Amino acid sequence: MTKTKSAFADGSLSRRSLLVRGASLVGILGVSACQKGPAFCNDTSGLSSDQQNTRATLGYEDSSDQPGKNCAKCSQYLAPPKMDQCGKCKVLPGAVHPNGYCRAFTPKA
Repeated sequence: MTKTKSAFADGSLSRRSLLVRGASLVGILGVSACQKGPAFCNDTSGLSSDQQNTRATLGYEDSSDQPGKNCAKCSQYLAPPKMDQCGKCKVLPGAVHPNGYCRAFTPKA
């Protein structure tokens, strides 16, 4: 049976190396959190049947499959006060995800 040493036990991990690795991890986590947005914005439980039909007719999806087209790049999109919340739309009833898409997409000027 071999005995493994921790990187800390023999001093091979310097304080500088530890600080660099820690800062890198914080940076990676920060960037991914900023881009994440809300988990989903497809809850239609508070909408009337007409509003739900409008969403279905416009083909809203929480994740765009159209390159370069998503709600955040649409002139109809109203951004939420916080990044982890769903936005709104001038045309589509209910909450919308910044990475979502529907047929009413109109690029921002």
